[in-house]
Amino acid sequence: MPNLVNEILLADLQREFQKMGSCVVVEFGKLLPKQDIEIRGKLRAAGVRYRVVRSRLATRAFAHLKLDLSGALTGRCGIAIAQKEGAIQAAKILREWIKKTKDAPLTIKGGVVEGAAYSGASAASIADLPDRFTVNTQIVSAISGPARSLASLVSAVAGGLARCIQAKVDAQSKAVDAPTS
Repeated sequence: MPNLVNEILLADLQREFQKMGSCVVVEFGKLLPKQDIEIRGKLRAAGVRYRVVRSRLATRAFAHLKLDLSGALTGRCGIAIAQKEGAIQAAKILREWIKKTKDAPLTIKGGVVEGAAYSGASAASIADLPDRFTVNTQIVSAISGPARSLASLVSAVAGGLARCIQAKVDAQSKAVDAPTS
């Protein structure tokens, strides 16, 4: 009977991991119920689903997707599952909670963002990644800066030419208006 239960849980994890956009893997120690409710509430408010998983089954489910998170899936594990790059926001929420909580029984061990698996020290850097909106803004700023400079240079050349022509016209009109002696 336990094998049947494990197979059902594994199939459920595989389906959920295939639909996810990104995730953060955490290891928790002696997490109090109050702390668990607080974490789940914050993640839920950000549109992230938090789920406690069996590390052995999660390793097999990730292996089915050709992702190696076996180093991150040790001990008591939880996975914050998000759409698209929502794991970045989840990692930021978890990092802030860890900083705020004295002797936090929670550590970020790994994650998946944009199909790339992170584990170990690089997993903590998921919270430092910019989200898609920030990256798009940075790209637009990088493109518009030189374009704005080019536009002002072209405008300056045209403006300078117009001022030169106007000065020439003014000089000629003064010469025509000047009385001849």
